[in-house]
Amino acid sequence: MIEKLVYVASPYAAISCARDEEQRRLYAKKIAIKACRDVKNAGYLPISPVLALCDIYNDKEDRDEVMKICKQMLEGCSYIYVANSVYSKASKGIKEELYFAKSLSITILEI
Repeated sequence: MIEKLVYVASPYAAISCARDEEQRRLYAKKIAIKACRDVKNAGYLPISPVLALCDIYNDKEDRDEVMKICKQMLEGCSYIYVANSVYSKASKGIKEELYFAKSLSITILEI
């Protein structure tokens, strides 16, 4: 486990302003990039499943597989950081990630 590695939880499917899947993907990336920059500027090493996976997997068809990968990514992190977004509280994925992080005693990072 890398001591300063931070799992950046950010919304994807919960983004409701998108007109289509391409717009949702672009907005999700924008939120994830901002959150990763915040983590980096605080002196940590960010890792984002949205940035790593959203162009590879289909959120609707591959959700179970994506969440499995997210949990594997989380296992290697010391912290979890939730992106500051109006969509974060409504995100089922973020809720699941936080629950899993808690079960691993991973600290929630607040910036």
